Amino acid sequence: MREYKVFKLLALRQGTSERTGQEWKSREVVLESTDEVMYPDLIVATLRGDWAENPDFKEGDIVEAGLSFFAHEKDGRWYNNVRIIKIDKR
Repeated sequence: MREYKVFKLLALRQGTSERTGQEWKSREVVLESTDEVMYPDLIVATLRGDWAENPDFKEGDIVEAGLSFFAHEKDGRWYNNVRIIKIDKR
């Protein structure tokens, strides 16, 4: 787990999976590293499920977040995905 500042909370997205028929919810969150550097890193990460619908933090809050990184291929191109697997307000 690492400390970040919540830079931006984006809009809730929801829908129904065409493949499984199950409903889903997600929200992208822009996290800013709290390292004392001239240009802090920004990371866009995804919240899923209940965390996405009712996050217990707001923009400007300091949180500890555990992130999961993975990549996938589509049409010959590779894309990174970052998911928030644990998040706690400080």
